[in-house]
Amino acid sequence: MNTRRYVTTPLYYVNARPHLGHAYTTIMADVVKRHYAQRGQKVVMLTGTDEHGEKIAQIAARENKEPKQLADEVSADFRETWQRMGLDFDIFYRTTDATHVAAVKTALQIMKDKGEIEFREYEGNYCVGCERFLTETEITADGLCPDHQKKPEHRKEGNYFFLMSRYQQKLIDHLEKHPGCIRPDQYRGEILSFLKNEKLGDLCISRPKSRLTWGIELPFDSNFVTYVWVDALLNYLVATGWPDQSKFDQALWAEATHFIGKDIVKTHSVYWFSILMALGINPPKALQVNGYWLVGGTKMSKSLGNVVRPLDVEATYGRETLRFYLIREMSYGNDSTFTLESYVNSINAHLANGIGNLCSRVLTLCQKNGVTQVPDGVSLEAADQALLDKRAHALTEWNSAFEDLKFQNALKSWSELVTACDLYINDQKPWALAKDPALAHRLHTVLAVCMQVIEALGVIVYPVLPEASLKICHALGLEKPELAAVTRPEVRKFPAIAEVPKLFMRVALPAVEPEPKKA
Repeated sequence: MNTRRYVTTPLYYVNARPHLGHAYTTIMADVVKRHYAQRGQKVVMLTGTDEHGEKIAQIAARENKEPKQLADEVSADFRETWQRMGLDFDIFYRTTDATHVAAVKTALQIMKDKGEIEFREYEGNYCVGCERFLTETEITADGLCPDHQKKPEHRKEGNYFFLMSRYQQKLIDHLEKHPGCIRPDQYRGEILSFLKNEKLGDLCISRPKSRLTWGIELPFDSNFVTYVWVDALLNYLVATGWPDQSKFDQALWAEATHFIGKDIVKTHSVYWFSILMALGINPPKALQVNGYWLVGGTKMSKSLGNVVRPLDVEATYGRETLRFYLIREMSYGNDSTFTLESYVNSINAHLANGIGNLCSRVLTLCQKNGVTQVPDGVSLEAADQALLDKRAHALTEWNSAFEDLKFQNALKSWSELVTACDLYINDQKPWALAKDPALAHRLHTVLAVCMQVIEALGVIVYPVLPEASLKICHALGLEKPELAAVTRPEVRKFPAIAEVPKLFMRVALPAVEPEPKKA
């Protein structure tokens, strides 16, 4: 088993403030980090901001700011948003930092010295939104960029090119030899199909200073700056200590997993993998690819005005509710639609009426009746043992789902254990048992079994609901959510319940103002 892991999000481009799409990928990396850390592994998580390029220069000019000023403001917004959401990143990386700038220049010089870069004239269709030239096959029948729905600009200029075409077969070989290098597999299939059926071109890695100065200057030609994608992709490697061989943590790099959205699979699997090959470095262990969160049937976009801000949602509907909803309601790798109605329904059904209500009703009964353990000499009945068996099975299903990238299924199996415990309570009726002193042994047995299951629920869900998990564990006398509590065969003695934690409250959709009557 690997004892170390390196998980990264993309560096988010500072042309937009943090929104739901950014939050999902970052939450996903955070959840995976906590999952493996809970299992005794050391996990390093990186996130940050991508700050150079033509779009940033244009936005800064429109706002009458220097590009660095804009980058500083938006980067700080991302950092603060992730901190306020409780995301446990270890490295917040910025491409304007001096260490990154120096490393990019080193990488480009290495490639130039190895004959991997050459200068040539180029003429083609340039999309400012993508910040790259588009091939004829990428442009829609209407002559538009498929991602930005705008007509590319025709440009002719001299630039430096990375001879990426040399790596077409090497990329195919790598993807076929390492089937887990892009997951879910549908995306690996798409990239393999592209590489096998289309001629891979060379990559324009520079922009002339005559039209763009906001970038990292090429080390071998001061008249050009580096293409923003080449600049940004190197962050993952530089964060592990490269190019200083005395600091380069090669073992950590070997365990790198990049969490990315489906729109940047090509840049990561083709551009990034081939750049690494040119530098003599192995590609990352895996790309894990998520779909889009759609609002109103389309991908979130500032220009479309359909952006959902994660902090606004949490401020209205409660801590960690967004984490739960995003993980439970998206089938990983596919698109999903965000609506406030589905969000509120999910919170109420699975959090407020689910784990929140279960903890409140059981722990309140335990507190009132002084229940801490199963009485000595009492045998568990079939219903008791069946529920405890489901407790252990929930952890097995959770682990299996995480390995298969079926994070949605992990939370569904967890919710099923909540439901099973609720049904058990309804069947055993501890409130009725409490009225008859002769049934005290049975009351204590039923509630102790429920406490054991609630403990397991709190421990298992820690990666997704870390704050709620800790509240449950602390109420039951655990310092932290240890997996041993779930696999313990016996029903343990619990301390007296000092305080029943308040977990999740029911929420409602905002009231809709009636339209004024027409005169």
